[in-house]
Amino acid sequence: MNTRTYPEGVLILDTHHMGRPHVVATYVLLGDEPALVDPGPAGTLPNVEAALAQHDMSLADIRHIVVTHIHLDHAGASGLILERNPNIRIHVHERGAPHLIDPSRLIKSAGQLWGDQLETLWGRTVPAPAAAIETLVGGERLRLGGRMLCAYDAPGHARHHLVWYDEQSGAAFVGDNTGVRLPLERFTRPATPPPEVDIEAWLSTLDMIAALNPQWIMLTHFGAYNDVTFHLADVRERLLRWAELVRQGMASGASEAAQIAALEAQAHKESAHLSAEDQAALTQQSGEVELSWRGLARYWAKRA
Repeated sequence: MNTRTYPEGVLILDTHHMGRPHVVATYVLLGDEPALVDPGPAGTLPNVEAALAQHDMSLADIRHIVVTHIHLDHAGASGLILERNPNIRIHVHERGAPHLIDPSRLIKSAGQLWGDQLETLWGRTVPAPAAAIETLVGGERLRLGGRMLCAYDAPGHARHHLVWYDEQSGAAFVGDNTGVRLPLERFTRPATPPPEVDIEAWLSTLDMIAALNPQWIMLTHFGAYNDVTFHLADVRERLLRWAELVRQGMASGASEAAQIAALEAQAHKESAHLSAEDQAALTQQSGEVELSWRGLARYWAKRA
C-alpha cells in the first residue's frame, strides 16, 4: 500500500482500485479531529483500512468525511464507513446529500454507464444515515478542531460539486474539476461523463480555484501537485479542445461511432508518450473516452 504525506498534516492513501496504483486516492486530514476527504468507492474500503493501520489509525479515529461530490468513485464508501463508526459527520453539497441518504438513483444512473460491471468496479454502496449529514452550498467555513476548511460551490463536472480549501496546508481538494493526472507526469486529462457536464460553469470553477491561489492541487485521480499554474492551464486547454472537437463532430453529421473514434484518437495522441501500464491507469482514472464523449455530447445537445 503506497502512502505518502504531501502538504503538512495531510496524508494520501492509495486505494489500489481494481488492484492498480495511482487510480483513486483518499486523503486524511490529520489533527485532533481527523477527516477523510473523498473516502473512495465501497469496494476499496478494506484497502483504506489497511492503509490507515500502517499509520496506527483506524476508522474509529475518523471524525469527519468531507465530500467533493457523491459519484461512487469518490463517496461510495460513506455508508459503509458510518456502519463501522456512526459518530462520523459527513459534509456534502446539499444537492448531493439525498443521494447519500438514498443511493438508489445514483446506483441506477451509474448502472447505465457501467452495466453488469457496476458492483465489481465500485463495490456495494449502502445508505448513509441522514442524521450524520451536514449539507453545504458553498461559502461555509468548517472547523475540524484546529483546522479550518472553506467550501466553495464548484459546478462543471457535476452540479453538486464542492471544492474544499484547507487554510492550514494551502491545499485545494478539487475532486474531478481539474481533470485526472498520473504522478510525475506534466499532463492532464478531462473527465466529462454524463449527466451534468457544464463547460461555462466549469471554466468559472477553474477561475475560482486559481483565485484561491492554492499551494497544492489535490486530485482524487491521482495525487498532490504544486505546479498549480501549469495544471490549471493544461486542464483548461484540454477541456476546451475536447469540447470543441465534440461540438464540431456533432455539427458535421458524422455517425456517433465516428465521433467517438475521433475523440479517442485525440486522447491517444495526447497520451502517446505514456507506457501501456500508465495508459491503462489513465483510462481507469477518467473512464473510457466514450463516456467523456457522451457527457460532452449531452452538454451540447442541451445547449442546442
